[in-house]
Amino acid sequence: MILDYCHQLLDVLTKLEELLQSSDELKQNYERRVARQIEWQAIFLGFIISSILIVWFMNEKSGMFGRVAAETGATEVFVRMFSISFVALILGNGIRIGSQWLWMRDYFPLGKRMVKRLFLKKYQKKENEIIKEIKQVLKEEILEVPQLPEKYLNSRSVNYIIGCIEAKEVKNLSEAIDLLELESQDLQVRDLIMNEKSALLKSRQLVSESQLE
Repeated sequence: MILDYCHQLLDVLTKLEELLQSSDELKQNYERRVARQIEWQAIFLGFIISSILIVWFMNEKSGMFGRVAAETGATEVFVRMFSISFVALILGNGIRIGSQWLWMRDYFPLGKRMVKRLFLKKYQKKENEIIKEIKQVLKEEILEVPQLPEKYLNSRSVNYIIGCIEAKEVKNLSEAIDLLELESQDLQVRDLIMNEKSALLKSRQLVSESQLE
């Protein structure tokens, strides 16, 4: 009976943890997409300014390749071209790095905040779908009045309890909890048998935060 309860509880908690992981991955992908968009903006700006610089130097008015430089030898032409390309490359790269830094801190238009808004709708749609699934799992009867303390409502702790019961190290949940408390005092063992935070608590926090937005 106790073992059946623990297996059912483990299934429900595993579902919650998978959904929480999906939510975390979605947030990370969202942040990466925003950063990638800003990076591409910076690359494009650096390329445009470098191209404009090269075109200007190639123009007759610059004196580099116009009538004034008509009698210039091949070696000097090569050196001039190399110099122009080098300067354009350094300038373009500097503009890329600088503009990316400024955009990430919203000092320029089309900064991080604005880019986030561009992708926000799609992100929120997927996030809402995950939260909807989490709400459904939270309605499971087994979570209404759990027989374990909330801090142990995660897959690692329940797996540990199941192992103890199957090995007949404990006879009931009370003894399993006492053993878990004892083992968790060892920091090295604690990481193996407990998550950082209860899956139930994290799920409720995520749902609560979504309702505030």
